[in-house]
Amino acid sequence: MRKRVSALLCGLLLLALTGCTGTPPETPLPSPIPGAYESVEGRQIRLTADEVEGRITLNDSRAAADLAAMLPLEFTVMDRNGFAKAVRLPRALVTDEETTREYEVGDFGYWPPGPDLAIFYDDFYEQTVVPIIPVGHAESGAEDLWDAYGTVRMELVPLEEEATDAPQPSPSPTHAT
Repeated sequence: MRKRVSALLCGLLLLALTGCTGTPPETPLPSPIPGAYESVEGRQIRLTADEVEGRITLNDSRAAADLAAMLPLEFTVMDRNGFAKAVRLPRALVTDEETTREYEVGDFGYWPPGPDLAIFYDDFYEQTVVPIIPVGHAESGAEDLWDAYGTVRMELVPLEEEATDAPQPSPSPTHAT
C-alpha cells in the first residue's frame, strides 16, 4: 500500500513540476546562462522622443547586452524628479553589475526594482535618488529631453550606419625619401 501511495505522490509531483499549458510565458525569461553574454560595447541605441533624437553608446555590461537583445521597443516616457526621463521595461534585465548613485548629464542607467531605464538630462542633484547600473552614455541630445513626453522609441543603430557616423582616421603623413 505504501508503495502505491508513494508512486501516486511522485506521479502527482512530477505532473505538477512539468505541467505546462503549451502557452509561452507572458514575459520572456532572462538568459539562463549566468556569466555568458556577447558584449555590445560601442553599439549605439537611437532614442526618439517627440522631435528629439539622441544616440546612446552602450557599455560592456550584461545589462546593456540584454537590453540590446530586446530592441526595438516603444515606451511611455515618465519624468523622474526633473532631472531624468525614464521608461518601464517589459521585463527585468539580466545583470550582475554593481550599482552607483553617481551620474552625469547623458548617462543612461538601469534600475532593477522598476525595472526602469533612465537617461539623465540635468545635473540638478548631486546623486541619483535610487542606485542604478550604468548601461551607456549619450554624448549629446540628452539635455533636449527635458520636455519630451508621450512615446519614446529605442532601437539599435544598424552597424553600417554606425560606421558611416564614426570619425574617420586622418590620413597618414607622407614622408619624402
